[in-house]
Amino acid sequence: MKVFRLTKTRSCTVAVLFAAILIYSGGELWQTLTWPPFFSFDETLEVDYVYQLTQGHLPTFFGGAQFNPLKLAYPYNVQWRYQHPPLFYLLETPFFKLGDTLNHPIRGIWLMRAFVYLLGITLILVSFWVARWAFGRSSKAIYIVPLLVASNRCLPSVVFNYTLATLWVALLFGCTCKIIRTFPRKLSSSTRFFWVAVVALAPLTRLSTIPIMMLCCGAVAILMIIRHSQATLRDWLHLVILPVVIAVLSSSWFYIRLHRLSGNFTGSQPAWSASHLGRTTDISLLKAITTASFYKNSLAQYHNMSSINSTRYGWLAVFSLTLIPLLLGVMAYVRRIFSNVRQRDQRNGSLTENALIILLCTFAFFGTTVQQLLFYKQGGSDNSVYFSLISIVFALTIAAGFCQFKKLYRLLVPAWLIIHLAFFMLEVRIKWPFSTNQPLHGSGFVTHALVFIGLALVGVGTIMAILLVAKNANAADTLTENNDNPKISKEQNEALHTNSMP
Repeated sequence: MKVFRLTKTRSCTVAVLFAAILIYSGGELWQTLTWPPFFSFDETLEVDYVYQLTQGHLPTFFGGAQFNPLKLAYPYNVQWRYQHPPLFYLLETPFFKLGDTLNHPIRGIWLMRAFVYLLGITLILVSFWVARWAFGRSSKAIYIVPLLVASNRCLPSVVFNYTLATLWVALLFGCTCKIIRTFPRKLSSSTRFFWVAVVALAPLTRLSTIPIMMLCCGAVAILMIIRHSQATLRDWLHLVILPVVIAVLSSSWFYIRLHRLSGNFTGSQPAWSASHLGRTTDISLLKAITTASFYKNSLAQYHNMSSINSTRYGWLAVFSLTLIPLLLGVMAYVRRIFSNVRQRDQRNGSLTENALIILLCTFAFFGTTVQQLLFYKQGGSDNSVYFSLISIVFALTIAAGFCQFKKLYRLLVPAWLIIHLAFFMLEVRIKWPFSTNQPLHGSGFVTHALVFIGLALVGVGTIMAILLVAKNANAADTLTENNDNPKISKEQNEALHTNSMP
């Protein structure tokens, strides 16, 4: 009977991941079709970054763009993507060459976009792995996390480096949670090696991943301080010192270069932005904090900011899809900590483990908020895409919030998915691409068919996810029953009861 339940749970996992991939694929197909190649100057500069790498050098701000096979009229003769680290662009280089993008730019850019799409699929699969270590296998919350990650409308389907950075943050979180749950007895050598690699390459994805990386390394260091009697010098070397040292050595050259070119380690050009873009670069921090539109735009993770927030439904979308679910998640975190203290419930993870993971999520969220406020006060955009970096934090927190209500779980998750679908369809109505003066006006049958296929995939994935929640609401709970079944090996039994949060 237990083996049957395990098989059923694996089937549920595959079904949930498939539903999440359908939702993500449909949204990406819609977005990439309504955002034609070279429609965005930003994407063109991303492709130019890759091109300049193929020419043997990194771009510079005032050096401008060098890739212009379609003889486009660029609005500004600068390369403002130059401040991004090179990892994403190095990974895109083979696709640039394979598509012969210089001679066939349209074909090449579609191939480069396909790589970004594959990164998104990888992120969905990784998010399930992260949730298993954050919550434990006995929590039904792990089945919600991939759906939430797939529903994030701020992960671009075009050639931007946001998806890679978001994937890397998820890997950092997953490794950190695994170390917290398994240190020191069950921490394998492969996990140690993978952790070093993920930390070492984090600063080469985006500058904003560095604070997250340091936060994760700090959580591991705190864990070893708390368990000082079990932590050896080898542990400190492999889990804290070596990863940070390699990360500094692998990326310091790039940020020193930015400082040399711009006078700061971020590569920002506030004087140019003020004179050419009309941005106010001297907003006070207090004004930035009290600007309501900053939160309305920055927290538009699950709907299209540019189309929905301009309507009277903007705040409704932010509250129903982001703010209220996050508040429920905070309540769940507080309840988990008090439950650990009061009941000493070791089945659901020790107080140390749960507290570290909850603090990790909390500091990542508020740290990113502060980081974006500082960016905003210096003339930066309040675009929600910057918060997509911590998509995994949003997903973990919201999933925890929904799962704290055992009787309402079957209502909360479907309601959220239906609201998400409703705002997606509102976006479609507002941005209908075949209307006059829209990017796909006059397109042929194939483009029409692909757009409708994308919309259908989102709808089918959402319906499938709702049915799975209704049918398998208690599927994960069965893993905590019949602990003494003799047909389950000791290793399997231990795996089933990995420390977890509900």
